[in-house]
Amino acid sequence: MGEREKKQRFDRLTGPHLLWASTMGATFDLGIMSKAMLTPSMKTAAQRLALHLMQKREFPFVDGMEIGAEMFEYLFKKLNDFLYFSDSYLVEFKENVASLKINRDGCMYCPTGVGGAQLGFAVCPYPHLFEVFLDIAIKNSFYDKAIRIYKGEDGLYMREEGEWDVIDFHVEEDAEYNEICKTLLECKSEVEEAFERALRDGFVTSEDLWDRNYIPVEGTDPPKYETRFTEFAKKYIQPIEDACLEKNRRFIFVVLVDENGYLPAHNTKYDKPLTGDYKTDLIGNRSRRIFDDPTGLAAARNLRKILLQPYPRDVGVLMYDISTPVFFEGKHWGGLRIGFK
Repeated sequence: MGEREKKQRFDRLTGPHLLWASTMGATFDLGIMSKAMLTPSMKTAAQRLALHLMQKREFPFVDGMEIGAEMFEYLFKKLNDFLYFSDSYLVEFKENVASLKINRDGCMYCPTGVGGAQLGFAVCPYPHLFEVFLDIAIKNSFYDKAIRIYKGEDGLYMREEGEWDVIDFHVEEDAEYNEICKTLLECKSEVEEAFERALRDGFVTSEDLWDRNYIPVEGTDPPKYETRFTEFAKKYIQPIEDACLEKNRRFIFVVLVDENGYLPAHNTKYDKPLTGDYKTDLIGNRSRRIFDDPTGLAAARNLRKILLQPYPRDVGVLMYDISTPVFFEGKHWGGLRIGFK
């Protein structure tokens, strides 16, 4: 890279670019930057990035697009619009492999360009960051697919190709995720049938099920509420949730919420008697709460067949939340949510 090109590139660098590149370079120079540290942190960063864009309603869903060059060009453009990782890159697609080619002199995060260390392929943050983000994007539209980065015989996730540093992303079958989606949709059908059965049994009325008058339960922290359909959920829905929870070892919870995020009856394991101790009850009794955090509300009001979101729970765990809309009397009632690792 000539001096003119170096100056042009430097003029385009922003504060976040300089901060990140300098930090990466310094930790590498100190000998504390490693794949063991970088890989999990970049995977978490990708989840947070996807969640942030979802909350801003800017996440690049690819509904209606075919898996191919155009789709991956769209996804990488969205990523670059947000992160500005390079001012010179190409995207190619062939035989279910999407190749991202970043010009070696066009990377906006490489410490070399700001006077830092040459990291090399071993600790480049891009492969796992992009892999997880792309995987979330494709899973929201292709329920049996996964994105996996290719690892070379040298153990590295990037390769050289002339002036380009290349990362290969393979589109693979994902039977396990497809099974999660299948279980979710089957459980949703059982929930909708339970609504109709409770009506036939005379246990609840239509007016009860549409009740949105949340009556506070005194002395509860976190706050709890009662509605006219709370007991219905305890009797008819909780057994369905519990049965669904047992179908996959990765499931953490299976819950029904109304469109405002109200959760009348959690899984039995999270519906233990109240103790009055905040920390104990936060984990042990999560029924009758309104989960109107951004992830919870998005799941409650989701009208997509499937919505997959990273989910930072209030008990300090980052997982995934997958949801599908639940209908009653031809109208959107709420959503069924599965949290899984």
